[in-house]
Amino acid sequence: MEIVRSEKKWTLLNIVPLLAEHREALCADTLDLYRRGCITETAFIFTLVPEGNPPADKAKFLAAEFERFRAALGKTAMPVGILLQATMGHGWIPNSRSEFQRIVRSDGSSPYIFCPLDEDFRAYVRDAVRRLAALRPDFFMVDDDFRLLTGRDGCFCPLHLERFNRMHGTDFDREAMIAAVKSDDTVAADYDALLKTSLLELAGEMRSAIDATDPEIPCSFCMCAGDTRHAPEIARTLAATGENPTVRINNARYLNESLRTVPEWMMFTARQVASLPEEFEILAEPDTFPQNRYSTSAAMMHLQLTGSILEGCRGGKLWLTRIRAYEPESGRRYRDILAEHIGFYRALAALPVEWTGAATVLPETPKLDFPASVRGNSNITWSTQILGKMGIPFYFTKSPAGIVTLAGNDCDHLDDACLTSLLSSHSCLLDGPAAVKLCKRGFSPLLGVEARPWNGRTVSFERTEDNGLIPIPTDQVAELKPLEGTQILSNLFHTFSGVGTKEEFLMPGATFHENSDGGRVAVVATPVLPYGHPAFGMLNETRKRQLLDLFRRLGGLPWHVPGDDEVLLRTGKAEGCDIAVLIDLSLDDISEIRLCGPASKRIGTVEELLPDGNWKSRPFSATDSELRIKRALYPLRPLVLRLSAKPQI
Repeated sequence: MEIVRSEKKWTLLNIVPLLAEHREALCADTLDLYRRGCITETAFIFTLVPEGNPPADKAKFLAAEFERFRAALGKTAMPVGILLQATMGHGWIPNSRSEFQRIVRSDGSSPYIFCPLDEDFRAYVRDAVRRLAALRPDFFMVDDDFRLLTGRDGCFCPLHLERFNRMHGTDFDREAMIAAVKSDDTVAADYDALLKTSLLELAGEMRSAIDATDPEIPCSFCMCAGDTRHAPEIARTLAATGENPTVRINNARYLNESLRTVPEWMMFTARQVASLPEEFEILAEPDTFPQNRYSTSAAMMHLQLTGSILEGCRGGKLWLTRIRAYEPESGRRYRDILAEHIGFYRALAALPVEWTGAATVLPETPKLDFPASVRGNSNITWSTQILGKMGIPFYFTKSPAGIVTLAGNDCDHLDDACLTSLLSSHSCLLDGPAAVKLCKRGFSPLLGVEARPWNGRTVSFERTEDNGLIPIPTDQVAELKPLEGTQILSNLFHTFSGVGTKEEFLMPGATFHENSDGGRVAVVATPVLPYGHPAFGMLNETRKRQLLDLFRRLGGLPWHVPGDDEVLLRTGKAEGCDIAVLIDLSLDDISEIRLCGPASKRIGTVEELLPDGNWKSRPFSATDSELRIKRALYPLRPLVLRLSAKPQI
């Protein structure tokens, strides 16, 4: 079970543009948000990326405006800080350009993003931060343009190449350097280390510039998902002495309102949280870019923040206000839903949940896949594509207990020792591609099957033990050859005609094996696939029935949602009670909540976590295997339930 820590600091950081002509209104709004408990602190946007040649004195202009905004806020207990929203640059090109060294991507392109090894650029940043620190803001935050991997694939400019060649006694030009990185793991790791070092050197200069005024001024860091292996050291370098580093992860749902992507997004979130040290303060990215409801609904912002808390975030960096235009109506609903649920968020964050269900295993350390680091991480797994849509509980962890699921790419980041432990001391569910990969690595005896890609006749359908029929709309199935003692639970067939009855047995479709080391392993030949027509070899009610039977053989699940409602379910334990979190991923309302589980008959109280953070009892009925809770579930409205056992007599 994965334990979510509850003792972390709670932070909701409000980001505000320095729109001088609307200063009074923006400050009044900020104070109102603080008084209502919607935010804990505010940062004003400082876009320092150089413009002009010589560069314009942005620090001077922005510092003067910051002073006027801070004066308009008056005396307040609310911390007021500075977001360094652009230093290296996000890539947009100004009308008047500066001439510092830009980064050079692997393809030779050179976006308007400056290289951290350019000494003149460093001097520009160092001087700007030193002068801003003299204003004594309550804190700084460095935005996520401070990176060299995500969307950039590194920097291969003359400065980086010269430094690398000098350090390693080589003579690579850009093309040769990229070829070496792609072909030699040692060179890739060394070049990645140089990229990190170049960022750390600039971060160190920024921290020194702050320290010149006050070494106790905090400074947090916004990371991007592909830069997780650089982020911890950058965050530590920027943080004040004795400060627990704070990192905002990169989990916004930019322009994405689709509910069916929510399970994948939760894994994307969990992977980033797992990459950061335990002591770090972690904030979510509930960014509504471009800050109006044509892009992000208030309900999606609410779901984003709720889901982020479930994965371990303790607040977020909020973008409630349009930053390029003054359009206050665009943010009304954001403010309303935040004010309504602030107690809910705080209570959920404080809940010490131990998650239960089927575990997806996360790597101990971020994978080095350089260049193109992001492409090495797949969110296509049992939890995100199947279980998270079927109301079958799942969670993400580096330290699994009980049932573990492995789909094709899950195996790639796990070493043989880890896999041996999982297959011999846990209960594991594998799809066909995962079984093929593990058999190639010598794990066939623990799986109870020999698996390889199927190259025979087209698989038409799968027939289950209870005579259910599952059409198989993909040719990516695995050929399973059971070893002695392995049970066959379904079979795959080929049909010769759409109007005839002739069918040919091909091979087993699902197997179950208890190996000699004590592990229990179920294998389903059909692959876990991203959403699309081929995925419906998994997404159907007959498959769900089969999976629930497999999970029963593997040791059982605490709860599941019956029927074909498309529901994301998380289950856990907290303070002696069962916790169930439900999110309706369909566009259909659910009039009554049903939860099936062996503890049904023992439940004496069902409570809902209300928006104000209090718990309210809900009427329900129970049988030996099912709870029926008199509460509707609606799309985009997460529901948190607490199930308490009857008092023992």
